[in-house]
Parts: sequence; structure tokens; C-alpha cells
Amino acid sequence: MKHKFNIYAMGQDTVTVEFDGVKPIQLKRIASHLKRFFDREIDVLALNQSLTLFEKNCTARLDELHTFLSTLEVEEVLTPKCWELPVKYEGIDLDILAEKLKMTTEELIALHQSRTYTIEGFGFLPGFFYIGSLPKALQIPRKSTPALRVPKRSVAIAGTQTGIYPIESSGGWYVLGELAFDLFDPIEDPPVAVDIGDEVRFKAIGSAEFEQMRAQHLKGIQLQERLLCSR
Repeated sequence: MKHKFNIYAMGQDTVTVEFDGVKPIQLKRIASHLKRFFDREIDVLALNQSLTLFEKNCTARLDELHTFLSTLEVEEVLTPKCWELPVKYEGIDLDILAEKLKMTTEELIALHQSRTYTIEGFGFLPGFFYIGSLPKALQIPRKSTPALRVPKRSVAIAGTQTGIYPIESSGGWYVLGELAFDLFDPIEDPPVAVDIGDEVRFKAIGSAEFEQMRAQHLKGIQLQERLLCSR
């Protein structure tokens, strides 16, 4: 399957390719083909329906790249992995967000868990991934004044997406809760277990289960198999 696209030179060593109607899991496949085009590993940032390439003097090959992508057939993809991520919904913004959205915290939590999402891309921070799309009733602009400190493992929403903070950071998203374990570990290969195109479901857990999972994670017990959704 071929896709319409536009290519933009963002500098001598940076190129962005914007696609029309491509699915995140197909974007992942296109990224792998681009590495074949350059005949080596290159840095590629995938986000929403675009790929940004970071490679020395890559803008000198724009015409070649355009021809390559124009003739590229993206094969049908396999069923993506699905992850069930347990969340303790006691985030610092939960109450104020429920008030802004004119619903109870219970309704907000239930609505956030009500659908299966897709990982649409990575960015902002190493290991920060964008998960979409939120139900319309939960869609809200970023905070007008970002928080100076958003805790590590925070599950937060803004716009049409959910994000999970891999490290403590400033941020303008509304924090709903916290994961009991880290999805990002720079020492591991790959550093993030999940990938673009994977599906995500959120599951509310209580404090006792949260502490149990947190303790298991700190002891080095691998939780990935437990997190795969049953289909």
C-alpha cells in the first residue's frame, strides 16, 4: 500500500516526512524501510503521521528519498501488541480536571479506561510516548501555566492524547495517576518495551495492588507478560 506524503528539509542534517492517512504501526514499518534506504541505522523520530530523520547531509538526497518513498509498498502489518497498564488514579490534577470537565472523578476515571488506545509516537522526553485518541469528553487544552514538577511515571492527558512521563520533568499536561513501574530504562535494549502502533488499555488499581506491583518491580521481577492484554 502506498501513501501520499510531503518532504521538508529542516536543516542540512534533518528531514521531516509528513504522511496522509498512515496508521502508527505502518509508520513504524516505513521507518524501518528508511533505515534500509540509508543502508545503516539512523535516528528517526516518529510522531502522529510524520517521520523526522536525523542524518548527516541527508537533505542532499531529497530527490532520491522522494523517489524511494514514492515507489515504496508498505506490506500489511500483523496485529499489534496490546498492553494493559495498571494505574493508581490519585493524580495531583484529578479533582480539578473533573471539575473543569463537569464530571465526577469516578466518571473521569471510567471514561479514561473506556477504550483501547494506540501509541502514536515518541517525543518531548526520552521514553515519553503519545497515546491517542481520548474520548471527546476528556479532550482539554494543555495547562496555561505548566507545572514545574511532574513526577516520574505520571499518567497525564492534554489535547487528544495521554502521555506517561518517563522521568520527573516540568509539564503542562493534567496528571490523572501513576504507574507502579517504569516503562523506560535507558540501560535496556530497547529502552522502552512498548512501540509505535502498539495498543494500550488503562486499568484502575487500588493502593494495595499498586504497592505490590511497585515492590515486585523494584526487586527486578519482569511484569511485561502480565501486562499483555487478553484478546
